[in-house]
Amino acid sequence: MSARQTAPRIDDAYTYHGIDAVLLENAHLRVLVLPGKGGDILEFRDKQTDVDVLWHADHEWMPPDTGTVPEPESASWLDHYPGGWQLNLPIAGTVTDDNVPYGLHGESALIPWSYTTSTTDDAVVLELQTDLLRYPFALERTLTLSATDPTLEITERVTNEGGVDLEYIWQQHIALGQPLIGPGARLDVPTSMGQVAEYRPGHENARLESGATFEWPDAPGTDGTMIDLRQFPPLDSTIHDVAYATDLEAGWFAVTNPDLDVGFCFTFPTDPFECLWYWQPFGGHAEAPYWNRNYNVGLEPTTAYPAVDVPAAQRDNGTMKTLGAGETLEASFVARTYHDVASVRAVDADGTIHEDM
Repeated sequence: MSARQTAPRIDDAYTYHGIDAVLLENAHLRVLVLPGKGGDILEFRDKQTDVDVLWHADHEWMPPDTGTVPEPESASWLDHYPGGWQLNLPIAGTVTDDNVPYGLHGESALIPWSYTTSTTDDAVVLELQTDLLRYPFALERTLTLSATDPTLEITERVTNEGGVDLEYIWQQHIALGQPLIGPGARLDVPTSMGQVAEYRPGHENARLESGATFEWPDAPGTDGTMIDLRQFPPLDSTIHDVAYATDLEAGWFAVTNPDLDVGFCFTFPTDPFECLWYWQPFGGHAEAPYWNRNYNVGLEPTTAYPAVDVPAAQRDNGTMKTLGAGETLEASFVARTYHDVASVRAVDADGTIHEDM
C-alpha cells in the first residue's frame, strides 16, 4: 500500500445538512466532526468491517441557527438532535430549577465552534474552541487520529472565566446503533452496582423496576425476573429504560459484536466522570421525537446523576460538582474499534483491550 493510502488525512471541504464538517481518516477509521454544531461526531466508521458504530436519528431534525441557545423546554435541544456523539456542558439532563437557564443538556452542542487543523506524518489533529453564551465557560477540544491505530484521542479543557464558582455537569453523550447494537452484541462495564431511574407517571414501556438499586449486571425487571444488562433485547422489542452504573471500578465501556467481528470501546477518567448513564430506547421510547422508531443505546460518561431534576437531585446525592472562578479542568478520552474479541475484561486508558478469556 502506498504512503498516500496509509497516511492519515484531514479535510474540511465538507458540509453535513448545511453544517461545517471536518473529516479525519486513516487506514482504520473514518470520523466525521461538525464544528458548526457543537463539535458533534456523526460518523465513527470501522473500515475493516465498514460499520459506523454510531446511531443516526430516525426522526427529522433541524440544524441550529447561529446563536441558538436552549429554551426551558427539552424539545429545543431535541429539535436539533441528529444522534451520534455530543459533548454536553454546562449541564446534562433535564433542568427543573427556574434559576438555571437551560432545559435539556445545556448549550455546548447547539453552538458553533471555531477550529484549526494540522497534519504530520504521524497524525492529524482537529482543535476546536468555543465560549458558552449563558455560562462564562471557555471550552477547548482536541481530536487526534494517528496514522497507525483505530484510535481517536480526545482532550477537553473547561475554564471558568467568571468571577463566581459555578456548578456543572459534564457529559459525553454517545449514542450507538445498529448494526453494532443488537441481540448478538455484548456490553461490558467495570462496575459492581447500578441504579434504575425513578420513572414518573406516564413513563411507557419500562422493562426495569423503577428506582431499583442492583448488583450489576442483573437488574430487577417489572415482571419479577432479573435482566442481564450485558445483553441486548430482540430488534422488535418495545422497551424504554434508563439506568446508571454508579460504582465504577475503572473508566471504560465496551460493546462487542462477534457476529460482525467488530467492537467499540471508550475510556474516560472516573474523576470527575464518576458514573455512566445507560439510555435504553429499544423500540419503546414513546415520546417526541422518537415515537417508538429507534433501537439504540446511549452510553454516556457523566460527572453526576440522575438525568432529571437538575440541579436539586445531584446536590442531594452529592454528585454535583463545582468549577471555581478562574479554574480549568482537563480530561482525556480514547475511542476505538477492535476485532477478534468476544467479550472484554478490561480496557487500559490508552485503549488497549484485554479479552475476557
